[in-house]
Amino acid sequence: MLENFLFSLNAVAPLFLVLLLGYVLKKKNFLSDGFVTTGNKVVFYIALPASIFLNVYSAELGDLLDWGFVAFAVGASLIAFFAIWLISALFIKDKPILGAFAQGAFRGNFAFLGMPLLINLAGEAGEARAALIMAFVLPVYNICTVLILAACSDSGKKVGFKTIILTIVKNPFIIAIVLAFGLQLLNIRLPFAINHTVRYGANMATALALICLGAGMTFQGFDAKFKYALVSSLIKVLVLPILFVVAGYMMGFRGYDIAAFLILGGIPSAIAGYAMVVQMGGDGYIAGTIVVISTLFSAFTLTIFIYILRTLGMLG
Repeated sequence: MLENFLFSLNAVAPLFLVLLLGYVLKKKNFLSDGFVTTGNKVVFYIALPASIFLNVYSAELGDLLDWGFVAFAVGASLIAFFAIWLISALFIKDKPILGAFAQGAFRGNFAFLGMPLLINLAGEAGEARAALIMAFVLPVYNICTVLILAACSDSGKKVGFKTIILTIVKNPFIIAIVLAFGLQLLNIRLPFAINHTVRYGANMATALALICLGAGMTFQGFDAKFKYALVSSLIKVLVLPILFVVAGYMMGFRGYDIAAFLILGGIPSAIAGYAMVVQMGGDGYIAGTIVVISTLFSAFTLTIFIYILRTLGMLG
């Protein structure tokens, strides 16, 4: 029992401690707003794409072509999105609040937190699964977030189909995956110097991403809308991971596939979602507060869930 608890704690705690370090450094003015902005760009456009590229490039093609895993991950994400939207619309009539609430409960921070956690938990077995989620689920996140924010915005901003497609095609994660997959299929090996250059970029991905994520979190205090942020956060870190794991297990998935579904469902809400809410006229207070609450809660919920699954023999 103690061994399982230590395993769970060691998988989750290091990531959240680095995230906390970023938050403290920002509060103590060791990090400026400019550093956080630039650091996020480096992570998004260089470090994480390099890490994703190496994960796909070094993986077995059989692992990369696990269409059953892809179908479940995409299908579960879409069902969760539309279920949250439809059910919350019955109770929330204010459109900007509805958009912020639903996207916060649905969209997880997989690129910055989920991917390193899955790799930390599953090692090489988690790398291919992380690449598949980045390739197929993240575009779903983007499309669904744009859809609900466009539908619930009072700003009058409309987003066309062409804009959505260009956003996906120009995404550096998608470019990295397509490039790595193409090299895999053509059996092209990178020269030593290029391979190690990409690896150096990838090595800084996790630490820099977590520091910038922690530094970028802000809490705007309590107000009458805090209850929406709290409920949305609980859906994100409690309800979705349980549903994803139970559904995945019932459909025959085992081992680190279950771990991937747990992390996909249970990671905290994405800061990128908060930025899109503000840009498209949603309720920025609710979106930002969801990021903070879900991040704090998930440090405990993910540890507990991993411990339970490990004790039940469902991981590994």
